[in-house]
Amino acid sequence: MRKLLFIFVFIFVFTCFFRQVNSFATSYPYYLKRDPFQTFLYTQKHVTSFKAGELPLLQYGISSLKVVGIMNRRGRYFAMIQTPDNRSYIITVGSLVGVNRARVVSISGSEVNLIERTYNILGQMRSTNVVMGLK
Repeated sequence: MRKLLFIFVFIFVFTCFFRQVNSFATSYPYYLKRDPFQTFLYTQKHVTSFKAGELPLLQYGISSLKVVGIMNRRGRYFAMIQTPDNRSYIITVGSLVGVNRARVVSISGSEVNLIERTYNILGQMRSTNVVMGLK
């Protein structure tokens, strides 16, 4: 009788345990599991060559951007640029703007000066000065 009771208790506990394990295994989202074929010793981080705040301005041409405002704070000038989809971003001297990555050289009280470097078919660099006035 004791053996029979022991066997029933063992089977009951055993089945309850596996029900919990199975329910955990099926409810665990597959996309949170680590890839077993990817090593964890050598992982590469995504490297960007520009600041995160400059990303949206690199998607538009310079001719489609407008200077909305220029601010002066403690001797440094900041310009507010508006994109064609009516979003505004603040740039300073040294920021990259436009598809060809024009660099902001100077900001004065009424205009923003940029240098846009482009390459021709022969690989020769050509610099173009672009002046964006306050509108």
